[in-house]
Amino acid sequence: MTNEEEHRRGRPGYDQERDKAKFADYVQIHTMEGKTITRANEKKILEEGLTRFGLDFRESQGILLSVASERDTALVSHVEHHIDIFLQQVAKRNKVSRQDFDKAALLYRKMTNDSIPDSEIRTRIKYMIEHHGWTGKRRLLMLGSRRWFKKI
Repeated sequence: MTNEEEHRRGRPGYDQERDKAKFADYVQIHTMEGKTITRANEKKILEEGLTRFGLDFRESQGILLSVASERDTALVSHVEHHIDIFLQQVAKRNKVSRQDFDKAALLYRKMTNDSIPDSEIRTRIKYMIEHHGWTGKRRLLMLGSRRWFKKI
């Protein structure tokens, strides 16, 4: 038990609902900065919920998701999870076509409220594809190249 938790428990009138409300306000402040919350910022916000506000992980995550939804703010972790599912559905023989790659990039951009540059989106999607051990599909059946994928 940390000193802060001991202090809270010993403090008369300790109200966990008040801490939840304060944490929700803290999250709202972070959603004012932009239309997306990166993985690093999401981690920082959740750590603050655990340490400073004395909430458990599920409470912190629930409040973060709730506030982000209310404020129409995208969480990059959730966007990448959905893009990963999309890529798993369209990949054939461990290859992703250029058209499907472009659809994934468009979907990513729409889900992040056009707040991330297209070049960064394409780099992130390429990393996701390579993380699975996949590659780009050739443009033509046998003679085409994967130059489009290598350029990213």
